[in-house]
Amino acid sequence: MYKIEVKIDGQFTNNFSNSSIYDLIFIDLEFWPHYVDGKAVQRIYGYTITRLLKTTNQQYIKVKFLEFETEEEQLLKEIMQDIYKLKSKIFIGFEIKDSDFRTLRNRAKALSIYSKINEIKLFDFRDYSQKYGYKGLNGLFEHLEIKVNKKIGGSYFRKNPRKVFLRRNGWIDILLNMFEYCLEDAAGYFEIVSNWNKKNPIITEGMITSESLNYSELEKKPSVTLIQQDAEIFSMQNFQASSDQLLSGLTVADLEALIVKIVQKTFKEEMQKLKHEHLQDQITQMNHPLKLFL
Repeated sequence: MYKIEVKIDGQFTNNFSNSSIYDLIFIDLEFWPHYVDGKAVQRIYGYTITRLLKTTNQQYIKVKFLEFETEEEQLLKEIMQDIYKLKSKIFIGFEIKDSDFRTLRNRAKALSIYSKINEIKLFDFRDYSQKYGYKGLNGLFEHLEIKVNKKIGGSYFRKNPRKVFLRRNGWIDILLNMFEYCLEDAAGYFEIVSNWNKKNPIITEGMITSESLNYSELEKKPSVTLIQQDAEIFSMQNFQASSDQLLSGLTVADLEALIVKIVQKTFKEEMQKLKHEHLQDQITQMNHPLKLFL
């Protein structure tokens, strides 16, 4: 899978909720349509999760995408694990109640992944979009005067994942655009927390709803064996001497530059590894997608 993790220093103020700022978890899932008998099924391609770390007061951002569509089950299990670890927190996003979490529950059911999460707390921006005068997440950024220069729309994720899976022409640029899209949003989430009360009332406990990610045990089926190998070639360990090294004071432009550096370094290392291990003949015989780079 492809992953980027960063920690960002900043001045974080809670003008959003009467809960602790450390209880706010922003989450966003990305989908692509998979067609079965002419009908489109929404499958999960990736996700972004960001929160503040209480021990260091840094913003932590993780963005993760599938490298191959067969890894979806593994990705869903990681998403479920992240949510379970943070189940006492408040999950926030735009249309997460009727889109993200509904799709997550449907895909978990389809892949026979049983969730122990009977209830999570959430706040969905969409529920208050008309009342507070914004449309969509980009509209919310604009409403709160937060500068996020989006270059692509959300439909990009529905149209392009298979080009990445199949390594079609321009797939690296597509992947970079997807990372940039998610990082720009994530970098702006805690700006929402800081700016919210300028135009909207503080979120109270009564405005927080609950959701279950569980489904009936009667419908459970034997789980498919989890894919063992998790090739996180976009791990920060490929870029830094230490994965714990702080990336302080990052701007969105810095994040964009970081993505490019990671990609360049990673593919150089992967090519050297392949040549060293003499895998060219094997890859050609298997018709592996990486043969396009040899």
